[in-house]
Amino acid sequence: MNTTKNIKRKIPKILLIVGVILMLFLLFQKSLTAFAEKFTSTSDPVAIQTPTIFVPGTNGTVNRFNGLIKALDSKADVLKVTVATDGTVSSKGKLTSTAEHPIIVIAFEDSSDETLPVQGKWYQLALHYIQEKYSFETYNYLGHSNGGLVITSYLEEFQQTGDPELAKLITLGTPYNDTSKKYNEAVTSFTQLKETSDLLEGYLTNLENIPDTIEMLNIAGEVDDTASDNTVPVQSVFSGRYIYQDQVAEYQEVLIEGENTSHSELVENQKAVQLLKDFFW
Repeated sequence: MNTTKNIKRKIPKILLIVGVILMLFLLFQKSLTAFAEKFTSTSDPVAIQTPTIFVPGTNGTVNRFNGLIKALDSKADVLKVTVATDGTVSSKGKLTSTAEHPIIVIAFEDSSDETLPVQGKWYQLALHYIQEKYSFETYNYLGHSNGGLVITSYLEEFQQTGDPELAKLITLGTPYNDTSKKYNEAVTSFTQLKETSDLLEGYLTNLENIPDTIEMLNIAGEVDDTASDNTVPVQSVFSGRYIYQDQVAEYQEVLIEGENTSHSELVENQKAVQLLKDFFW
């Protein structure tokens, strides 16, 4: 039998097969590495210009400000961030380093009144998430309705060392003294509150934690001489002075009257849009 010859003939074939397998393995490993590099971010956060962060009120989603954003800058870079009730954060959109006025919308999966005490913490989680992707030292903030209470809660209780600094703040139709007539008179000018609500009392506790470098504009809407935007009394909105006026670098109040001044319409009111442009940009 020619066993030795058969073995010698098989050796080159075996070596060839081994070589092919090795080559395929190396190619697969290279492809896998390239795939991982493509979908794993190893770069530093993208440096962007001062962004403006929008936060809606009760039951507001990341789409709440679509009309406002279109009115401000239809071509703006927009990042929409949502915080779930378990604290996980997700986003859609992208910001670029060349954008002059990047916009970030932050909303909560559950933005009901019941979760208001923890929304300031959720906001801080969103800031941390954003900073892993984008680099900026200061930002502006617009809070509509309870969105103004979110930033107040954050500044007083949840701001962390290393968080970017709030430069300019606008709150729009924010119910600092709740919405009940029990606490608020039907007036647009006042020197004393009818009664301090538990909500306002809570924000008066840690107001010394609010940074003194902030410039603030507090806007209220009035429908048909009612001293209310049909949801929040003007007196409640301007009760924000008791929290911010003596704490920040600059505090202003503006009352918007006329058309489109109801609570939900304020975010797209033409006068409000112009005030935002002038104050922020």
